Amino acid sequence: WNDNLQPVFSWKAHESVVFDIAVNPSNGDVYSCTLDGVITQWRIDRNVKRAQHLRSAIQTGPSGKGQCLPGIGCSDSGMEDTPVNVRKLFWRGSHLYSGDEMGSICRWTSDLQLEMKKEYFTEIWSLFVNEDESVVYSGRDNDIVIASIPQNPRIDDCCVQVKGNLPGRCPVVANSKDSSIMTVNRNGLNIDVWSTEGKAPSKVQTLEDHDMIVNSILLSKDETLISAGWDAKVNFWALGVDGKYSLQKSVKVDSYINSMSLSEDGSVFACGKSGYIAKINHK
Repeated sequence: WNDNLQPVFSWKAHESVVFDIAVNPSNGDVYSCTLDGVITQWRIDRNVKRAQHLRSAIQTGPSGKGQCLPGIGCSDSGMEDTPVNVRKLFWRGSHLYSGDEMGSICRWTSDLQLEMKKEYFTEIWSLFVNEDESVVYSGRDNDIVIASIPQNPRIDDCCVQVKGNLPGRCPVVANSKDSSIMTVNRNGLNIDVWSTEGKAPSKVQTLEDHDMIVNSILLSKDETLISAGWDAKVNFWALGVDGKYSLQKSVKVDSYINSMSLSEDGSVFACGKSGYIAKINHK
């Protein structure tokens, strides 16, 4: 799609359902994941409107180690090399992070060489890494796990260093400027804002406006918090000088929203049922 939501081209990426995609902002490479355990790297050529397959990796079960498979890519072999459903991808710095249904989070180089594998023992539905790649936040429909990322991780060191847990559910985002974390709370309707400046996270406030389950939350460069879900509205929450959020505006759309993404100019792309995509400018 272009910025005006006109289709440019599409391609067959996997034989099964695509769960998530991530983009390397330095070169525009796209990474996709699916339920067959395959993560694929694509080079987009907008001039000839095609995607070139560069390489693939296979994410397998817990306690795996890294190795390269000729003609396929790099795989972390373990659990008899059984592929697992890779549900989430997240790009930070120069690394790709992936989370799977067995509760493992992997870190890959830009060319899909496995650098780290950590076992969380709960299915990964949401994944967020802070800016200096020292902390990872993950979760599903139960508590959010906060864990440290080693400075020089080893593939054979699969144990996770858990810093704490938050009551709530995915999705989760964090603001490195004030060390705050935003999660959907356990009822799925409200958003909890947490401070992590003390020894243990403390709740700062709860944002209440959605009438149905919240599926997606984003944080823009100007620290505007954006939320959307089953009630078919996109909310924009402004951060005040007191460090608290207040509802800035609410935009009604023509579909429930499953996911959102932000463009460089601050536009919000909200995605819903049957291929529905809405572009919203919050400025």
